[in-house]
Amino acid sequence: MMYRIESNILRADINPVGAELSGLYSKKTGKEYLWQGDPAWWTGRAPILFPIVCSMKDSSYIYNGKTYNMPKHGFVRHAAFTVKPFTASKIVFEYSDNKETRKAYPFAFLFQVIFEVVGNTLSTTYTVENRNSYPMYFSVGAHEAYRCPWEDGETFEDYYLEFDKDATYITETVNDAGLIKGDTYPVIENGRVLPLTHELFVNDALIFKTVPSSKVRLKSKKSPTVIEVDYQDAPQLGIWTKVGAPYICIEPWYGLPDDVGHDGRIENKFGMVKLDAGGGFVWEHTIAVRED
Repeated sequence: MMYRIESNILRADINPVGAELSGLYSKKTGKEYLWQGDPAWWTGRAPILFPIVCSMKDSSYIYNGKTYNMPKHGFVRHAAFTVKPFTASKIVFEYSDNKETRKAYPFAFLFQVIFEVVGNTLSTTYTVENRNSYPMYFSVGAHEAYRCPWEDGETFEDYYLEFDKDATYITETVNDAGLIKGDTYPVIENGRVLPLTHELFVNDALIFKTVPSSKVRLKSKKSPTVIEVDYQDAPQLGIWTKVGAPYICIEPWYGLPDDVGHDGRIENKFGMVKLDAGGGFVWEHTIAVRED
């Protein structure tokens, strides 16, 4: 069953499995802007990443001397969330630890994802509650994929990303296991515009360990629509597609893949959020569709 929230301009469909955004439709133009999944390329649409982002070395980590196995991007993207009472424009999905999660992640937690549509903007708020008497460690991230192109007659190369600040944007590189190698290179030097080409993704995603901007816009050189992603406080960012695929993922993160020399201890993993006993974490990011 799919859940739907909407405003007078925008409609969002969410799958309770993974609390995954599955549609972002403009009532104004009749266009669907979210990638709809295709096994020829990638069946995902907008998986939520928790309690880990990207890959861990050997798909495992160590906590208190014990080794745990953790799949890429964590386990909530396949989890059945509980749906709380909702309105026409706002809905809350909830997931908490259980016997199965504790086999991979030995922490008690409450994880909520709150979607709300106001006008032409969808907000997604992530909350994490530490239900332990000791600190817990986690990462969280978004993975929305947008149709690219979204207009007939356009190509992927007609599109570009525009950040909100001029700067030098430096990407990490990863090996075949998805681990950070330590080599970096700039994809934008003293600017804010990144033209999209499939050659950018021959070696996997662009991964910004630090990102100077808090917003990025997906634009076309041939049509006026703009998708603006405001990721606010998220310190890391991924940009990804498969070579030749008609979508682009804009992925704000709290966390990164392991580096090749990581010692395996979860508390030493770069970008992990340390949440004190009984503490709470809140992060919101928004997607605005501008069709003026």
